[in-house]
Amino acid sequence: MDQPNSGDDLFLWCPDQLEWVEIGDIRLEEAKTYRWRTANPAPFRLLLNGIPQPMMRSEDGWEGELAMPFQSGQITFHIHRDGVREISSYLYSDSRKLTEAEYQRMITDILQEAKVCFQHDGAALSFQYSGVDRSVSIPQWDYVERSFHRLTYLFREIQASPMRVLKVRDQWMQRDKVKHVTPAMIAWAERHPGHGATPELPVPSMILAGTREESCDVYENRVVSRQLRELLFLLGRYAGSGLDKIAAKANRYRDIVTRWLQSGFLKQVAAHKGTITISQGFRKHPIYRGWFQWFQELNHFDDIKLGLKSSIPLKDTYHLYEIWVFMQLVGRLREQGLVMDASSLFAMDREGLVLTLSEKKEHRVKLIQGGSIAYQRWFTRKTEKFGTYTHGMKPDIVLELNERLYIFDPKYRLDHNLPMALGEMHKYRDGIVRQCGGAPAVEEVYIITPASGTDNVRFFEDEYRMKHMMGAYSMNPGGSNGEIHACLERILHDAWKPTLV
Repeated sequence: MDQPNSGDDLFLWCPDQLEWVEIGDIRLEEAKTYRWRTANPAPFRLLLNGIPQPMMRSEDGWEGELAMPFQSGQITFHIHRDGVREISSYLYSDSRKLTEAEYQRMITDILQEAKVCFQHDGAALSFQYSGVDRSVSIPQWDYVERSFHRLTYLFREIQASPMRVLKVRDQWMQRDKVKHVTPAMIAWAERHPGHGATPELPVPSMILAGTREESCDVYENRVVSRQLRELLFLLGRYAGSGLDKIAAKANRYRDIVTRWLQSGFLKQVAAHKGTITISQGFRKHPIYRGWFQWFQELNHFDDIKLGLKSSIPLKDTYHLYEIWVFMQLVGRLREQGLVMDASSLFAMDREGLVLTLSEKKEHRVKLIQGGSIAYQRWFTRKTEKFGTYTHGMKPDIVLELNERLYIFDPKYRLDHNLPMALGEMHKYRDGIVRQCGGAPAVEEVYIITPASGTDNVRFFEDEYRMKHMMGAYSMNPGGSNGEIHACLERILHDAWKPTLV
């Protein structure tokens, strides 16, 4: 391990390059901890985003650890030693972290499949949902809540430097106040000799001159004004939703938007009327383009009429991924014509029709020939048909076909822990038994993960999976899920083969 080559600079240990890198040159990632050291023995203070960092004296100088925030963006270091040295850097997202686009894709996939399932079983359901206003939804509110800070930043940038245009306006002014003499002004003065004109200065004392003024009354600003008014109306609907947490935040956002509408440059602007089109200004100006895209994404939720029971924060990636995988498997079974009743997935409350999947309650979709696929199914010593002889167990996804169980366990962040996670799956194979006779009930167990399998290739290979009846499958939002579909078809064929024969 090479020592830092300068006594004045502060160096961080880079795990990727396996060397000490100067603090201003290293690529930093959120939620990671970095060792640092300096060879200068003089006392100093180190601040990260204004927060003092602990340090300890070493043989050569000082050393310590820096824990990066769990949020990407700009960060600033201040080194107080013989003055103040400021170092700006950028904190990159964790490479394993779910992106906003992936989050939105999973939410959309879940709700689209839920809508299809509801339409599939709608005639058998007893829900009275006529007259319920479902034009606002939890996914749309999630988007507003997560990205309102970005809208705030965009508006501040627009407010600081709004688009302007020079407009010429004719007005009467005194002769000595004229700053620019144009040929048109001279021609006008010759045609209108008046009071105050002399042979030496044949110009009247009052002149009709054109003045140039900057105006914010441009198309882009008129669209901004209209979009803010529409957002204010939308927030009013969320404020009246009857859900206390959502209503409180919606009212706070409404106050902010109301203040925005009182901005000086918007007072000069009337809200745009008619169809909104993307102009050159929206295309080329980075801030206005971001503003336009924010409202485009907001309006993408207009066609979603079915919401989730509760908001799923971006940090709870594992929970969202579990629901997404479950709905993908349900969708595949539905496409095969195997789903009989999915009504347990839905409920009615003040929000209208909602998908009720949660970690605290079992949800079971009935399949033909007495089969089922369940989310968070409980097994105890007293559960019907299948139970355990130790403690209660709750696999994420359980497929039951012809008195046989197949378990799928979604794991979002796995990386190098796949062997350990697969080892834990043995408890399901050995611990879940038939109540009648005590024979093992679980035929196969699989982990489903977005990981590509580059670190543990053998667990993703057909040879391993067929030999041990366990392993891993890769599933990603927007990716190809052909392998897991083939697995389902094989399981269906093997489980129902005796019945079909």
